[in-house]
Amino acid sequence: MKRNPVDTYGFINAKLRGRIGRMREDQLVENLLRASTLVDAIALLRDSPYKKVAEVYDRTGDLQQMELVLLGSEIEGHRLIAKYMGGRSLRLVEHLLAKIELDNLKNTLRLWYSAIIRRRPIRFRSEYLFKEQIVHPIQWVALINTTAWSEVQQLLADTPYGQTIALFSEEQLIEDGLFALESALDRTWYAGLLQVSETLRKSDQAVAEEIFGAEIDLKNLQTLVRYGLYYQKPAEELAPLLLPWGRVAESNAAAAYIASEPESRDAVALINAFYRGVEEGKAVGATTGEPGVAENLLLEGYLVERRRAFYRRVLGGDPFTVGVILAYLFLFTEETATIRATLNGKYYGYEEAYIRGVLG
Repeated sequence: MKRNPVDTYGFINAKLRGRIGRMREDQLVENLLRASTLVDAIALLRDSPYKKVAEVYDRTGDLQQMELVLLGSEIEGHRLIAKYMGGRSLRLVEHLLAKIELDNLKNTLRLWYSAIIRRRPIRFRSEYLFKEQIVHPIQWVALINTTAWSEVQQLLADTPYGQTIALFSEEQLIEDGLFALESALDRTWYAGLLQVSETLRKSDQAVAEEIFGAEIDLKNLQTLVRYGLYYQKPAEELAPLLLPWGRVAESNAAAAYIASEPESRDAVALINAFYRGVEEGKAVGATTGEPGVAENLLLEGYLVERRRAFYRRVLGGDPFTVGVILAYLFLFTEETATIRATLNGKYYGYEEAYIRGVLG
């Protein structure tokens, strides 16, 4: 029997009401950041949806095992939603899950690159690679054990990543590293995201276009700040890094910023052209002893907060469209990423202020 989308969304929102309420309050992450030690942070997880992380810590004390549990939580969170979806909306959720798969693929390729191109030992790190099927039947163990790029290409040929992987030769990777390949894979995923969005029913399509348009704009601004301001990439290297969609990519402000000499780029003015509120004096005046670091962190932190505020607003919107589900999945994924980064910071003894600065 064909599912009524309104009934489906109402049912899912009812199932997620408790989680959505907790995300709006956002107290778990705040309390973790304020925890004095890793042990104190773990104690906060015991009575939370992330209690399995605490259980793994009790058994192993292994930070990377805890990270694997968090990754598994992200995957299961998407599958929980997908379980109740159907048709076009299901394909969208599956594509969002494929972003987690893509990130796992990039981690796998980095390990392969370290072992085969850089001749570095990876056995310890490869043990913590997620090796179960996420969306597509990728042979993770075989992939990490290949000795030639042609074998990597062959193993991925029948996946959505195959065509992009085929564009790069081993010689290119030796010469330029993985950055261009990873950027190409990201663009392929975003292109697929927009294509899937176009197949949704009209009310969902309008919501999805607004959400993904804002996401792409924020990602492009973050790219321009990070690689244009901090890394000071020249125009010919910076321009290809932009996702070729949205207001930012098509704007005169971004074009002028890219064309400017790296040392004279005004990232504050660029961001204010789209999201007013950055305080120029604070951004430029902050110092850490390394030129550009504090300004970059402040500006990226501002963009992260704009993203959070946008998704929280969507979360409080019409519960009978795909918007609330997309916002939930984003905030859930961001929460697990923040918990992962916070546990890392506590594990290595960093202060709360430093962790907050890195997180944005």
